[in-house]
Amino acid sequence: MNKGTLLSAPSLDSLQIAWLQEIGLDRHMLARWAAPEPIVTESLPSAVGQAVPDAVTATAPVDSSAALAALSMVAPKLGLQRAATVVPDTAPVVSPVPMPQDWQGLQEHAQSCLACDLHLGRSAVVFGAGVQESPQWMIIGEAPGASDDRSGLPFQGKPGQLLQAMLASIGVGLPVALQKGQSASTDDNVLRSVYCTNVIKCRPLGNRTPTAEEIAACMPYLQRQIDHLQPVRILAMGHLAAQALLGLDASLDDLRGKVHQMHSASGRMIPLVATWHPATLLLRPQHKVDVWSDLRLALSISQG
Repeated sequence: MNKGTLLSAPSLDSLQIAWLQEIGLDRHMLARWAAPEPIVTESLPSAVGQAVPDAVTATAPVDSSAALAALSMVAPKLGLQRAATVVPDTAPVVSPVPMPQDWQGLQEHAQSCLACDLHLGRSAVVFGAGVQESPQWMIIGEAPGASDDRSGLPFQGKPGQLLQAMLASIGVGLPVALQKGQSASTDDNVLRSVYCTNVIKCRPLGNRTPTAEEIAACMPYLQRQIDHLQPVRILAMGHLAAQALLGLDASLDDLRGKVHQMHSASGRMIPLVATWHPATLLLRPQHKVDVWSDLRLALSISQG
């Protein structure tokens, strides 16, 4: 190809130059290709900062270097623009649903609870079951297991069977109605005057330890249950249950073997004995001797 066949370089308008600048070409390299363009006085960007003389007409040519300088100061926004997100000045106020005072309302409130993320993986809310008026025993575990989640009842499966055997060893039996999934009445024998529940009402997936936030979300339900039931004694099964009820950051070895006085939300003092959870005993049967001692200690608490 000889020089005669070379195409003449095109003249670039300001928009084309801006596009080329956008992909990284230097504005000085592009200055030689800038084509004269008509200029309208009303459309000059204020960022140039120069007054337009009255003598300049709409068709007057403009210096290419000056045009590029102006473009570099006020670069057009190219490409698709994302719609601006409208952010309200203040977050919407959501009024919390008040905790019901009656037992049925409290249970229905818990069934629809969304206070923590545990509701995303639950099959059922394990509210509790047993005698609902001044039970001799209120047995509080840590969190529902897989069998509890399926049935909606606490202490099911092998841990529940072991708990039943543990209580039978001191002459206390779980209410038959509890095993059937129905609430027991006050006509049950005093030896079956038991209510069972957990600190956490929804099963943590993988049976992991509940977080402090999850415990805090469920404690209002447990506190209301305790105030309504007014049990003679509480048996806290597992270190997490004992710590949550007593507000103490101590090991179970330090908490068990003694009678604590728990302050209920209404200010009532309730005797509490802490011991190992039946699920732990399935893995560490050597603790059964400790549980036998703790159960006899709880049994010695007088009704007052």
